[in-house]
Amino acid sequence: MNRYSLSNKITLVFILSILLLYMFFSMLLKYQAEKDLEAIKERQLQSINYLFILYKNNLSPHGINEYFSIFGLKRVKNYNLRISVLKNGSIVFQKKSNLGEFLSIRYNDKYYLYIDNIISSILLESKYHKKTNDFLWVGFIIAFIVFISMYISILRSISPLKKLSSQIRKFASGEMDIDCKSDKKDEIAEVANEFDRAACKLRDLIHSRQLFLRATMHELKTPIGKGRIVSEMIEDKKAKRRLVDIFERLDMLINEFSKIEQIVSKNYSLQLKYYNLVDIVDSAIDMLMLDDDKKFQHVKVNIDSTISIKADFESFALAIKNLMDNAIKYADDRVVHVSISNNILYIENRAKEFSMDIEKYYEPFVSGFSETRKGLGLGLYIVKNIVKLNDFELDYEYVNNMHRFYIDIGKKE
Repeated sequence: MNRYSLSNKITLVFILSILLLYMFFSMLLKYQAEKDLEAIKERQLQSINYLFILYKNNLSPHGINEYFSIFGLKRVKNYNLRISVLKNGSIVFQKKSNLGEFLSIRYNDKYYLYIDNIISSILLESKYHKKTNDFLWVGFIIAFIVFISMYISILRSISPLKKLSSQIRKFASGEMDIDCKSDKKDEIAEVANEFDRAACKLRDLIHSRQLFLRATMHELKTPIGKGRIVSEMIEDKKAKRRLVDIFERLDMLINEFSKIEQIVSKNYSLQLKYYNLVDIVDSAIDMLMLDDDKKFQHVKVNIDSTISIKADFESFALAIKNLMDNAIKYADDRVVHVSISNNILYIENRAKEFSMDIEKYYEPFVSGFSETRKGLGLGLYIVKNIVKLNDFELDYEYVNNMHRFYIDIGKKE
């Protein structure tokens, strides 16, 4: 049970309220019973006291039955009832005098007055019974029904919150086609309808952005494809090779932008498998589009070919490519070092310390690391998202004039 749940808190409040209601009516019933008992005792005492006065003044009541009937008392003639009352009844009060012993007895929720003297004994039943408590029970039942009705009504009012919460979770996970509209008129319905309108607007914006990006990429691919075909017609091999490399790089950049768009918009589907780490790094180096003679000049790799990791090949290679690209671009010697030690992958370069805290560079659209070399600033933001998407963590430290980005690849089995 979730103790922070709103419905559980409301349930607890109503349980406590019903307990308090029960205690209140129990006290009323007890008070009413005590009041009725006092009234019966009072009438019995009145009959005894008046009897004392009569005998004190040497007067005799005219007819014992008529006398006690004045005080709501009736003589018990049933012998078996008399025996049961005297044997099993509980004494309410007792009084002794020269006239004899007077006992007030309670038996089967009725009250009796027993008079015992030397001459005779008599058992009288009180005709003044306790007042009925039906009105209290009716009041309790009505109050109980009102409480239960309010409880059910409140739970029904907040029940749309569960649906709204479920729809919000779906929306946060990337599912755009949600519906949380409500035809009710309460505040929760207003919140649900406002969120539904906001989700529709956001969904339209995302769809329009995706349409724009895909249309733009499609339009860019057309001239790139044509340029690639035209470049094959050039007779100068050196010029032809350069043009082919340029168009291939442009095509690769567009594909990379498409993949980045999918990752950032949470529409990328991971293909997690075990791959040799060196193969992923080689793919990342290929994406740098460096000339063959410059690959070994700018990238220094020291990785055991037997090491494998569970990751998405394309996205993880893209992340390493971005780290290496930044490292080469901003390094003093234009060299990046890629190595592994104790299951930790290191991407290092020698350069001046950053002017801002590293967390700032993880934000999107932060300008480049160097004052003289500027960039869009999306690199580290994308890298951190991709690494996290592959269930790894990207860390950073600056040691001995070396920028060191590292990923613990041993954390995931």
